[in-house]
Parts: sequence; C-alpha cells; structure tokens
Amino acid sequence: MKEVFAMDSFTVYLVRHGSTMLNGFNRMQGWIDSDLSEEGIRQAQQAAEKLQGITLNRAFSSDLGRAVSTRNIIINQLPQAPQEIEQLQEFREVNFGFFEGLNSDDIWSGIAAPYGKHSQGDLIEIGGLKEARDAMKQSDPSHMAEDYDEVISRIRAGFQVLRQHCTSHESVLVVSHGTLIRMLVDYLGVDTTDNYPGNGSITELTIFPDQVVVETYNQ
Repeated sequence: MKEVFAMDSFTVYLVRHGSTMLNGFNRMQGWIDSDLSEEGIRQAQQAAEKLQGITLNRAFSSDLGRAVSTRNIIINQLPQAPQEIEQLQEFREVNFGFFEGLNSDDIWSGIAAPYGKHSQGDLIEIGGLKEARDAMKQSDPSHMAEDYDEVISRIRAGFQVLRQHCTSHESVLVVSHGTLIRMLVDYLGVDTTDNYPGNGSITELTIFPDQVVVETYNQ
C-alpha cells in the first residue's frame, strides 16, 4: 500500500517570502503588501541556492507581490524553467482585517488583554493557534480578519488546487507567507511553539491523494 501511495505523490517545497519593509518595522502584514528589502532579496537568493539540484516542474506563489517577487527570484536562478508558473490566491497570507499595517506587539497586547494576558504567545499557550486566530477575529471591529476555520478551509482548498495541477513524482515550488505556513504545519500535527518560519525558509511537504505529510519544517 505504501508503494501505491508513493506512486501517487508529489513534493512541495513551501518557501516563505523574503523579508519586506513592513516586516522590518514589525507591522501586521497580511493582505496588505510591501516590496522585498535588500535583505529579503538575499533571502530569496539563498532559498534558490538551497533548491539547486532539484528539478522544479512547477512554480506557484500567492498573488501578493512579495511572494511573486520571491518566486521570480528563485526561478530566475534555476538551470531549467518550470513548465508552469502561476499565482494561487489560496496561499495568501492570513487576513488580519482592521489590524493590517499596525504594530504587531501593540495589537496582540490589546487582543490578549481581555484574557488577562499580554501577547500572541500567551494566547497560544491557552488554546493553540486556534485561540489566537479566533481572538483576533473577535477583536476586529471590521469583522474582516480570518478566524482559524476560515484559514484552514482556504489551505485545504489550496491543496486541492495543487492536486489538480500536479502529477505524480513532480517537484513543485510554492511561495507563501509566515502565518499561513505555521498554521498549515500546525494543522498537520507539527509543534510550532516558539518556531515561526523564517523569511526564505523552506518547508518540505509530500502531497498524497488523501493526505499531506510534513517532511521538514522551517529549514
């Protein structure tokens, strides 16, 4: 049975985009966007170096500019161009609603205050990433922030899109975002306590018809 699964699987190299100006200012950067910084460009180049020797059959990114730019830097360093290059909205960052662009520490301090806590980390200690996401949703006066179930539903839809595009044994690049990647691997059973994906980091997934397996995280 395992051999059958192996025949029907493909590999995803899930990369977090390079750092941006808003990352440098510790701002909430979900659906809003900013350009890669010089450091972010270097991080994308370093990710490309890590992927040398892998024939990437397809290259996807979210439709946000920082992910598209990172994807393009990576594929421009490949010896062979992927046969498909696309943007997939399903792999966008989490929508932080009213809190977009604001100072991250200040925002989480306010969200955690009704719990008698002070940070996102405190909320995660109470009830995991679900507690943190749902607390932000409840605190958002615009009601636009995504809660945990909304994000997971979008991630699952993204996996289905990949299955429609990709075939067995392929190697696929997907450039996405830090909170989304963390939620994805947490949902798949990886402990991400005090382990947030770094800019330019690579997470390796094996995609089967009926499951997704995390091979490595935040490398």
